[in-house]
Amino acid sequence: METLDFGPGETIIKNGEKGKYVYIIKSGNVKSKLGLYECTLSDKEPDVFGIEALIGEAYTETCTAVSEVKVIKCEVEEYMEIYAKTDVGKKALESFMKRTAKALGWI
Repeated sequence: METLDFGPGETIIKNGEKGKYVYIIKSGNVKSKLGLYECTLSDKEPDVFGIEALIGEAYTETCTAVSEVKVIKCEVEEYMEIYAKTDVGKKALESFMKRTAKALGWI
């Protein structure tokens, strides 16, 4: 697990890349783009992205720093051990499912 810094406009993960890490926003805002759907993720929840890594799949979102951003980059095992059974893990799954449903036009 490590903390990474990104500047405005920097891509953190890209749609189609093999998912290796899960990211938790520590500070700042991140734009998530899934198909034509875009939303802003922030440190207020805290938001998580890259959860496709949990099942060994490619990322479905492209996530870009909107502002100065700090993220916690977790290996799958670290995420499962530390965060998966907490509110962070529950909110991460809920947020990802909501973003995906909106991108597919289900809600």
